[in-house]
Amino acid sequence: MNNRLPRLAEPISDTRVRTLVADDSPVMLKLLARILDRAGSFDLVGTATDGCQALRYVSALSPHLVPMDLHLPRLNGIQATRYIKQREHPPAVIIITSDDSSFATSMAETAGADGFMVKTDNLGLRLTRTLKSFFGPNGARRTAANSTPRQNAPAAHPHQDHGR
Repeated sequence: MNNRLPRLAEPISDTRVRTLVADDSPVMLKLLARILDRAGSFDLVGTATDGCQALRYVSALSPHLVPMDLHLPRLNGIQATRYIKQREHPPAVIIITSDDSSFATSMAETAGADGFMVKTDNLGLRLTRTLKSFFGPNGARRTAANSTPRQNAPAAHPHQDHGR
């Protein structure tokens, strides 16, 4: 179980967090949209169902946050994260997956993901806490003190799977 807290610097002035959700499961897209809505300060600007679409939408929509599934068609979440993090002003990327292996966590960190979270029964609570710690209680995005991956959220019940 990894639980590293983000190293935060000063907030950026935005008060609403533009969010693009990337997941190939319609159920997870709805669940993540509901979690973001309840968390407040997050505007869902788009959804992508494969990695290539996620890259196009990041370019077109300029989100601040991209919660992304690890196992996406055409271009997986790790590959898409690598490309996204090469942008001049990349959004925060949080990999959200049912794969709780140390290999998946390591690959996400290497790709530059800002967080890693396993889909479990308490995903909403854990994701909300992670987002508030990264973006602040009012959605004011905080920038990291350095460019290393900043947060890995723990999996409370790693073998319980609620979608991919």
